[in-house]
Amino acid sequence: MSLATRCTACGTVFRVVQDQLKVSEGWVRCGRCDEVFNALEGLFDLERDAPPEWRPPTPPAPAPIATAPVPATPSFQPLPEPPDDDDIFQLSEDDRIHSRFFHPEQPDVAQTPAQGVAQRDRVDFSDAQFNMDLLESEVHGGAPPPAPPRKSKPAARPAAKSAKPSKPAARTPPKPAAPGFVREARQRERWRSPWVRGLLSLLALALLAGLAGQAALHFRDTVAAQWPETKPWLAMACRQWHCEIGAPRRIDDLVVESSALAPANGGAAYKLSIVLRNRSALALAMPSIDLSLSDPSGQLVARRALAPSDFHVATPVVPAGSESSLQVLLATEGRRVSGYTVEIFYP
Repeated sequence: MSLATRCTACGTVFRVVQDQLKVSEGWVRCGRCDEVFNALEGLFDLERDAPPEWRPPTPPAPAPIATAPVPATPSFQPLPEPPDDDDIFQLSEDDRIHSRFFHPEQPDVAQTPAQGVAQRDRVDFSDAQFNMDLLESEVHGGAPPPAPPRKSKPAARPAAKSAKPSKPAARTPPKPAAPGFVREARQRERWRSPWVRGLLSLLALALLAGLAGQAALHFRDTVAAQWPETKPWLAMACRQWHCEIGAPRRIDDLVVESSALAPANGGAAYKLSIVLRNRSALALAMPSIDLSLSDPSGQLVARRALAPSDFHVATPVVPAGSESSLQVLLATEGRRVSGYTVEIFYP
């Protein structure tokens, strides 16, 4: 249940709470005209009842002169007086219901009558003076005093300022703010306009193009091997970003097909032979070899990482779907080697 009451002075409708009326015994102060009235007299339900009819208060008519003898004073009950200001509940503008829902209603009271006097047109006579001759004639019994000798007027006298003041400029009332649902509808309509959608589409395409270019530059080796026609564009980009284009690196597509370690040069050195197989459809970069040598007791004698340049290959690339043979001589400085392990990796 939503309760409301109407001011008896200005007709403004306010929402009220029943608990607040109990505390103030129904007395409230209008937040629009500061009139104190009993809200219980005009209380109604916003959801079920219509607001009580209101008419602007009229000034009381003058009482007629009584010609007959005054009868005895009839008995009457005095009207309840409003409580103190501390006990009166103050109605605020937040509780006010706009006049478009309930009529009639007086216009908003922007200022008090005393403040409205300051807004009227005033005439300011800056050069006004009292007629001292008339005052002195009244003091001397009505005889006018002798006229004082006139002074010679100056040759030129500046023009007197106009006594008519400028009319104060009318204040333009502030434009009322649109409701929240209207602002939201306008914002949605703005985002759905054709030029906004076109601009967002162009921005999305630019972002996608930038993302595709960044991915192509990051995977430039694979892209250049998969699509050779893009290699000139990638090379141009690498000149700007100081990068290089090489063969792709896929260690999972390379396997050691076979390996052998045999004595050479009368036992003063060992010859390492390795066969690598490429199972990919693309030519891959040749990996490095991690070689470990051990003696008959299983102790590690030496360990070394062999780069493709150590095998003296012309092109450090393993062709697609083929094998590559690698050979290198190793000097052990008289140490006896009986075992070895070989692993491939990309540094």
